[in-house]
Amino acid sequence: MHKVIAEDGSRRQHRRRLRSLLRITKGLVRVASAYVTDRDLLSGIENRRVQVLTYLSDMDVISGATSLECLRFLIEAGADCRFLRDGPRLHAKVYVFGAQYAVVTSANLTASAMDKNIEVGVQLTGGAVEELAVWFDAFWAKALPLDVAQVAKWQQETDVLRREYRQLRRKAASALPNLPNDILAGGESPEELGDSLGNASRFFCCNTNRREGGRTLNGGYDLEEKMHRRGYAAAWESFNFPGHMDRAERGDAIFMFAKGVGIVGVGCAKAKRQILEPGDPDRIGKGDTREWRVPVDWLAWRDDKDACRLKGQNNTFWEVTGKTDLRDVVRRHFLG
Repeated sequence: MHKVIAEDGSRRQHRRRLRSLLRITKGLVRVASAYVTDRDLLSGIENRRVQVLTYLSDMDVISGATSLECLRFLIEAGADCRFLRDGPRLHAKVYVFGAQYAVVTSANLTASAMDKNIEVGVQLTGGAVEELAVWFDAFWAKALPLDVAQVAKWQQETDVLRREYRQLRRKAASALPNLPNDILAGGESPEELGDSLGNASRFFCCNTNRREGGRTLNGGYDLEEKMHRRGYAAAWESFNFPGHMDRAERGDAIFMFAKGVGIVGVGCAKAKRQILEPGDPDRIGKGDTREWRVPVDWLAWRDDKDACRLKGQNNTFWEVTGKTDLRDVVRRHFLG
C-alpha cells in the first residue's frame, strides 16, 4: 500500500504530510537527507527520539547547501545528528516514522524542498518500513556524531569563506540576469527587487508579530523567522483590516515591519491570500484562530542593524499604496 506525495504548484504537500505522520505515529524518527536547511518540520517534537543523517563536504558548508545554523538548532532542540563524509555521497531522502510509515522522496530536509520546489515522493507501509529502517541503521552506524561544539567550531572556521561565497553569488546574479535566481542559490538580486518595487500595482505592509511569536534558541523571533524561511506574510485572527489582505494579488509588493525596528524584508506576492483553520499541519503559527497568509517571494531580508528605520506602523496587515513617502524610503534603503 502506498500513497503518492506530489507537489503541483498549489498547496504544499510534503510538509503537510510529513507533519501529519509525525503527529499520528510513535517511536524513533529517522531522517536521511543529502542537505539540511529546514528547522520547522522537526521543531517542537516532544517525547520523540529523532535521528538526522546527512552528508557534509567542505563545499556543502561553504555554499550553505547544508546550514550549520540549522544543524545547531536541531541538535539544541534534542535531535541526534550524524554525518557521512568519506566514500560514496549520501543522496537519499528518506523519512521513517517508527515502525508504521516511511516516505521515500526527492525532497531534502530543506526549506526549498518543503516550500518551493516541485518534489514527488511515496508514502509506504508494511515490510518496506522495516527494510528502510535497517538500511538507515547500517549507515547510521558508520556515520560520525555531530554536537554543538563541533558545529560552533565549523561556523567560526568557515565564516569568512561563507561570506565570500555569498558575495560571489550576488556578483553572478548580476552578471547572469537571465538565469533564475534560485539557480544561484537564492542570492539577493537588486534588479529583481527594483523591478518588483517599480512595477507593483499595490503595496502592503505586514507586521512580523515579534511580541506574539516568542524567541528561538538562536535568539531570533519564531514567527518572523518562519515567515521568512517558508515564504509567507501571515496574520492571525482577529486583526485589523482583513480586507486589506483580501486585496493582495500576485505581483504586489510586500514589506515586513518589525515593531521598534522598521522594515526588515521586501518581497513580491506570489498568489492571493490563503486561510488555514486551527490544527492544520501546514500552518506557520499555532493557536485556535485562523491563519491568514499571502505567499511571498522574499527578495531582500535584513538584520535589525541593517533594517529600514521606521516608526509608528502598528497595524497587522495594511495597504500602503498611497504612502509614496514610505515607499520611497524603503526603495532608497534597499536599493541605494
